Amino acid sequence: MKVRLAYLSFLVVALMACRRESDIKVYRVSKAPLEEAEPGQQAAMPANAPSPSMPGGLASGMPTRDASASPPKWTKPETWNEVPPSAMRFASFNAGATDNKVDVSIVTFSGEGGTDTDNVNRWRQQIGLPPMTPAAVTTQIEPLKSDDATFSLVDIAGANTRTLAAWTRRDGQVWFFKATGPSAAVEKEKTNFVKFVQSVRF
Repeated sequence: MKVRLAYLSFLVVALMACRRESDIKVYRVSKAPLEEAEPGQQAAMPANAPSPSMPGGLASGMPTRDASASPPKWTKPETWNEVPPSAMRFASFNAGATDNKVDVSIVTFSGEGGTDTDNVNRWRQQIGLPPMTPAAVTTQIEPLKSDDATFSLVDIAGANTRTLAAWTRRDGQVWFFKATGPSAAVEKEKTNFVKFVQSVRF
C-alpha cells in the first residue's frame, strides 16, 4: 500500500512538472529600428541660416526664398567675391581677409517678411544679444535712401560679432541685405556695404 501511494505521488509530481514545462513559451523579438534623432540632436544649422527660434513665432510663418523674384541690379564692390548662394539666399558675397571675413547675404521673401522688431531681435539673438522692445528697436533703425528705394538700416554690435542689415518692402516682397562678421572687419566694410545697398536697382 505504501509503495502504491509513493508511486502515485511520484506520478502526480511528474505530471505537474511536465505541465509547467509545456506552459513555457519562447518569443523571438526583432531588433528595434534606429530611432530618428530628436531635433536637438540634429546637426546645427549654418550660421547664416534663419534662426530656428525666431521671436514672435516668426519661424513657423517664414516662407521659403521667393525663387520667382525679379533679379535686381547692383554694383558690387571690387574687393567683394561672389559665392554660390544657399537655398534660402538670392545672392552671397565674401568680403575681407580669410581670417577676418565678412559674410554678405541677400534674401527675399513674399509678403512682409515679419515685423522690424522680430527681424532686428532675431539678428541680435544670432550674435548673442538680448531682445529689445519695439520702441527701442525703432531708435536703432535709420533710413538709407537710394535713387530707386528707401531702405531701413540697422547696425548691431555684439561682443565680438557685428551685423549690418538693410531692408526694403516693395511690390509684395521684402528684400534683406545683411553683412555679418568680426566687429573690426564689419567696420572696415561698412562704407562698401552702404554704397552697395544704395546701388541696388529694382
